[in-house]
Amino acid sequence: MVALDAFQKNGYFILIDNKQAEDLEQEVLVSKTTEIAFVKLTQLVGG
Repeated sequence: MVALDAFQKNGYFILIDNKQAEDLEQEVLVSKTTEIAFVKLTQLVGG
């Protein structure tokens, strides 16, 4: 549930073959060359 909440609150996003997944229910064709990346977003600190 923590990961789902974070995804819905834009805490991270998922790239599938360099395209952003819009929804966790999205169907994806996976092959041997499919690349998936989970990118966590963090706030920058400073002035």
